[in-house]
Amino acid sequence: MKMNRAWIRLTILILVVMVALAGCGKSTGTSATDSSNGTEEMTGNQILIYTTLFPLYDFARQIGGQYAEVKSMIPVGAEPHDFEPSAKDMVELNKADLFVYNGAGFEAWVDKAVENINKDKTVVVNASEGLALLESHHHEDGDEEDHDHEQSSEESDHEDEAEEGHDHDHGKYDPHVWLDPILAKEQANKILQALIQIDPEHKAEFQANYEQLAADLDSLDREYRDTINKAAVKELIVSHQAFSYLANRYGFEQIPVSGLSPSNEPSQKELMELIQVLKEHNLKYVAFDSLVESKVAQTVQREAGAEAVSLYTLENITSDQMKAEKSYIQLMKENLETLKKVFEVQ
Repeated sequence: MKMNRAWIRLTILILVVMVALAGCGKSTGTSATDSSNGTEEMTGNQILIYTTLFPLYDFARQIGGQYAEVKSMIPVGAEPHDFEPSAKDMVELNKADLFVYNGAGFEAWVDKAVENINKDKTVVVNASEGLALLESHHHEDGDEEDHDHEQSSEESDHEDEAEEGHDHDHGKYDPHVWLDPILAKEQANKILQALIQIDPEHKAEFQANYEQLAADLDSLDREYRDTINKAAVKELIVSHQAFSYLANRYGFEQIPVSGLSPSNEPSQKELMELIQVLKEHNLKYVAFDSLVESKVAQTVQREAGAEAVSLYTLENITSDQMKAEKSYIQLMKENLETLKKVFEVQ
């Protein structure tokens, strides 16, 4: 008898959850605070979009415009490599009309999440599927050249993720495709096509928004190309080898120094390796992939004679960047200003 009552309670709970999820359609609220860019005014029946990394959030926000409510699954300032969705996150994700993730092995948790999404309700976009991906440096066999590969989400997303120091092994392919403005435009186009599929009535508005974003990305590409063509130096020491797509597109070399962190002072061994690399290549700057704490910069300056600078990977943004409503384009232009300094562009 007790067993029967337990099964009855469980059945009722399942039915309640199913009814709740079935009733979740497009957002109809009057306002909401998203997790990446503050508060935006919302009117009417909007497409509810969940994204993972910041560039995808920003592209979806720009293309969807007033017809979309865009939320990031990863909290502002959080380390995306360490993020794992909670049960509550998964319930919220199942309310989405559109889910956009980067793919290429970045989000280790995404395969399981996608398996549990109702595909009849939620359109799922792997933003890296079909793009020409570069092999990860973790899987290179001493070959210094980059290798392009056409690769599907099924091939990339099942790679195991491991961390070594400050580096992250995403699998066979490098997932940081958004740092190449031309590939970023292809990711944005995938979002456009999904929005048109969900809401064909506003195709013209989505298309116009995308064309403006695409023009901005083309302009950004020209700025990078023109600037780096004038570079006196074309080598970059990095703490995180995340800039392969940028280097591949514009013809410079990134030199990783393992173990360097923007928040922890380097050990004596790490400093010795850094000093050796700086001397070998006659370089004066070390690029960290986030804001560098002053004690780290001071140590690098004092012990290695090099200046620490910041290059954003844009996987996520800081609370200050959120408050300033920074966009992908703006942050990439800030990166370009840093590269002008590092590459000694006159």
